Amino acid sequence: MKNSTLTLDHIGSFDRIFTKHLSNAIDAIGKDRLPALLIKLIKFRIKIDAAILIIYRPKSKPVLLSSTFKEKRAKLGLSNYINDTYVLNPAYLSFKKGETRGITKITEISGKDSIKSAHYTNYKIKEARDEDLGFLTEGWPERLEEISILFDLPNKEMGELAIFKKKISGFNKTDLNTLQILEPLIYSILKNHWTTTRDNTIFKNTRSNQNKRYENFGEKILSPREIEVAQLIFEGHSGNSIAANLDIAITTVKSHRKNMYKKLGIGSQQELFSRYIDSISL
Repeated sequence: MKNSTLTLDHIGSFDRIFTKHLSNAIDAIGKDRLPALLIKLIKFRIKIDAAILIIYRPKSKPVLLSSTFKEKRAKLGLSNYINDTYVLNPAYLSFKKGETRGITKITEISGKDSIKSAHYTNYKIKEARDEDLGFLTEGWPERLEEISILFDLPNKEMGELAIFKKKISGFNKTDLNTLQILEPLIYSILKNHWTTTRDNTIFKNTRSNQNKRYENFGEKILSPREIEVAQLIFEGHSGNSIAANLDIAITTVKSHRKNMYKKLGIGSQQELFSRYIDSISL
């Protein structure tokens, strides 16, 4: 795999079935199915009841890459988390402090603040002493023990693979040891995947989850027609599709694109997406 640090040394004594799961995950790097396969890789070695994979970004809401939550209420709790209550998560607070790599039970990094303190008053939560954090946010599943695997990523971002197990069974020392073995593999796969898909994933997340508009993109720099071309590019149209939508020749589309890139000081469509992402406040 190009630019990957994975070698057979990572695999060690893992059996052929695990190696097959690993191969599937590596083959899926850069594809939408990778996050789910990464969770499947974990589940093959450790019995878990749920898992979520999230990317944290400076001054932005998290990006959800994958979740195994199935119940309607749990999905509501996760939606509330992504849009609001993530700021209460000790993993996010670790990210804010620059502590972005490691494996830990969530109870080991949780604070001692009372839920009646100012930090919590703006959120709909209830006290729950038997929960890992001492409280529950609206919709979040009850009676789950959590382990967080944190990964430092480029652009001052952090990945979190949170795995959950019902408290009646809980995680044991063997589970933690297994995670320590798997962590370099997971980190390498996730880092390669996020580096490849970052801009497009953030762009899709921005449109679908946060309903941001782009009508004003480039309004002080680009011509009205160039703005129209940019908007159609953001919607996923090809050059021919843009020409058909605007009733212009494909050569005219190429000319508008060339002029647009020159005015914006960029040289590729990927840079155009990056410029759009930088221009909005998530």
